[in-house]
Order: sequence, then C-alpha cells, then structure tokens
Amino acid sequence: MPRLSSISGVGALGAAALLAVLQGPGTRVTYQVRVVQDEIQLARGAVSGPAGTDLRFSLRGDSSEIEALFQIVPEGDTVLVSAEFFTKRRLGRSRRGLGVWEQDSYLRAVRLPWGDTVRVHLFGRPRRTAARGAGLWVEVALERGFSGGEGRPAEELEIADSSLDIGLEAVVRPRRARVIMNLVRGDTVSGPRGYDLVPEAPARRVDLRMAGRTTTLEIGLARPEPARSARDRVLALDADVVCLRVVAPAAAEPVGVVCGRLNDVARRLPLPGGDTLVATFAWPVGR
Repeated sequence: MPRLSSISGVGALGAAALLAVLQGPGTRVTYQVRVVQDEIQLARGAVSGPAGTDLRFSLRGDSSEIEALFQIVPEGDTVLVSAEFFTKRRLGRSRRGLGVWEQDSYLRAVRLPWGDTVRVHLFGRPRRTAARGAGLWVEVALERGFSGGEGRPAEELEIADSSLDIGLEAVVRPRRARVIMNLVRGDTVSGPRGYDLVPEAPARRVDLRMAGRTTTLEIGLARPEPARSARDRVLALDADVVCLRVVAPAAAEPVGVVCGRLNDVARRLPLPGGDTLVATFAWPVGR
C-alpha cells in the first residue's frame, strides 16, 4: 500500500491548477476513507463530488487534533494525491497545570493508479517500542466514475469510537458563479441583473439602468488571494469565495473589488458618481 511521502513544492498545486486539470465532463470522484488505530477501525466513510472535489479531514480527541486537506490532480490512469496537514498533540502539563501542546504542519504527496489506497501515518510511523495508540493512520482510496452531469457533493461517515470527533467534508471550488447585481442610491433601487461568470475569464461589459440612467461597467470574476497560514490553507475556508472586479470604462479606472462567499449575502461597493453596486454571489443553477 503506497504511503504519502514528503515532497517540496506541493503548495504550488493551488486551486487554479487543480481545476485546470479536469477529468472530462460528467466525471465524479470518490474518496473512500478509513481511520485506523493499532489495527482497529475507528471510522469509515466516503466523500464524492464532481471533478476538482477536495477532501477535508479532521480528527479531534483529548490529546490530539488533526486537520488535513487532500487534493488530487488526475493524469491518465493515475492520480497525484497531495495533502497538507496541521496537527496539535498534547505533550503534558506545565507547572501551573496548563496543557502543553506541540503544533506541526507538513505536506505529503504520492502518485498512484486509480482505485489504489494510500496510507498516511498521522504522527509519523511509530517505533516498535511505541506505546499503544501511537499507530494512528488514515487510508484513502481514490475512485472515479461517470455521471449524467455535474452533481452535488455527497458525504457519509460511520464512527465506531464515540470519544473521537471525526469529520469528512467535500470541498468544491466553484468553476462558475451566479452574480446578481443592483444599483442603489438612497431609496431608489434598480432591477436585478444576473450573470453567470467564470473565474479568471476575460471581463465583460454590462449595462445597469436606474431612474432613467444607464451605468456601464466592466466586471470580471477572480479567486481570492491564497491563505497565508498553514491552518487556514488546510481548513480551505476560502474555497467558496469569489471576488468581483469592477471597472468604470467612462472613468478609465478600476472601481474596486468586492469578495464574498456563494451564500446569497449582498455585498456593497461604492461607485463613482454616488451610486452603490450591490452584488450577491450564489452557486449557479444545476450545481
């Protein structure tokens, strides 16, 4: 069974690169996961979703906390599996009785055929003399299949040890986003205009009308800046965040950038001349 090995430069496999290497339309990927300690299965589950789906894994107990993000890049009959980990392990207590924790973060990667299983020792491979409980690992098998279309992600999990908090989540970064825009000035609001936009695609020109006036803007969708801290990258908190870049051609200058999650919450951006652009980001129909 392959094991994830240390590799430099895995961080370069960002969201843009992962989404650029797709498996074709209608392809669905599945992560089959087992959590094992000393040959005893603690939990098993599966996460599936459209091509580009990542796996967020978490395990929390009294003496350790582990968070990881698994990402894949398919290449023919093989797949490159990379994972970034953030771990905390309690080493003891201070003189004042406070817990003393060790934090660590690391990257691992391995290439394997589709259908094979990779094993990750979460705190490194234990020595023969290690105490019981040191042999803690997660096994991940990668599968792919074809579906009638791009569907919603699915998750399932069975936990055998109730003392542990184990989580499996699908992380899907949007390939498209629905952006609904209005103009607002005082009590006057324009009618909503909706657009399906693709991140990093060329900007498009739109006309918004309010109170007999037409405002022309150039809009483009971008992804947010990568997270700086290891823990934020592992949690992938920015996975469903997009940024709308707005330019006023008449002023020949950028107006600004407004970012938000695909959660139907309105975001505001002041425009030259006193109007305010209200933008709402949502998943496109048929996600």
